[in-house]
Amino acid sequence: MKNKFFITLFFLFAGVSALNAVELSGTYNKDFRVTTEFNTVSAGKTLRVTNGATFIMTDAIVTGSIIVEKGSSLIGPKDGQGYMVFGKGTHVEGIDLYYKVRVSDNLVFTRKFPMTLDEVWKSNNKELIDWVSIIEFCYSTSLKGWVSINEVRFVNPFNEDLFDEYDMVFTKSVTQKLEKECRSLIIKNKSKVVAQACPDYWGTKINESISIESGSSLVASGPDGHKLQLKQGIKIKGLPLYIRFNNDFYSAESILSDIWKQRDFCNKDYLTIYYKPDLDGWAFEDILYGDTVTEDLKKKLEKLKK
Repeated sequence: MKNKFFITLFFLFAGVSALNAVELSGTYNKDFRVTTEFNTVSAGKTLRVTNGATFIMTDAIVTGSIIVEKGSSLIGPKDGQGYMVFGKGTHVEGIDLYYKVRVSDNLVFTRKFPMTLDEVWKSNNKELIDWVSIIEFCYSTSLKGWVSINEVRFVNPFNEDLFDEYDMVFTKSVTQKLEKECRSLIIKNKSKVVAQACPDYWGTKINESISIESGSSLVASGPDGHKLQLKQGIKIKGLPLYIRFNNDFYSAESILSDIWKQRDFCNKDYLTIYYKPDLDGWAFEDILYGDTVTEDLKKKLEKLKK
């Protein structure tokens, strides 16, 4: 099927009619199943699905318009079928489009298009336009939309925050590289996670929270090993964390919000921590000094020392 589809694509863009190509257009107000292959919705033509009807698509190269009105649907025959390509200038309404993006050797995200096809064509972003116009989509029953068959690798075509909903969750003991960013880091089931050094990036950004259940742990090789970058406002539970004040280390978990308010810290989006084996915990690279710390924090540090 896939080879046929690309052969059709070649003929159409070469200006040659493919054998058995069927033009799809018009209004469908009752359920309809396409049984032909090498279908097209040509420029200037509109395929409209209305009145709650379900239109089942085998395949189509679209350079015209597809409009699926509210309550109606355009789906594939089965999950992972219904191949479609949307050429430059295509107008689509009522269909959700998704793309797959690989962000590491082990991690692929499936994300909804953050803009309409009309907005893509008007963006004047040649790389984005060229990329979108050759994507082959198939229908996903779980997403109830059309998802790219192939993934885009190690790029960010829409300049999105790709990790905004990604949680790094460990439920068993492992020694491995951490992903370069996550919303939250969660370790459960008395698991020990050893963060390996990564030559591609020296630290993992964590944007919302760290949660390590009792009996679980997170370690690294030492001060020169893999580091964590904590976003301002992050919540931490179960991670042994320390801050150096002058020449002594103090537990930082209860004063974390105070640390961010200090003069040398408040303007930073992220603070870096490293693993300190002699403390069996993690410590901030940045140091608090007596002449820069607020009186309120000094009092809290004195209580912690006792």
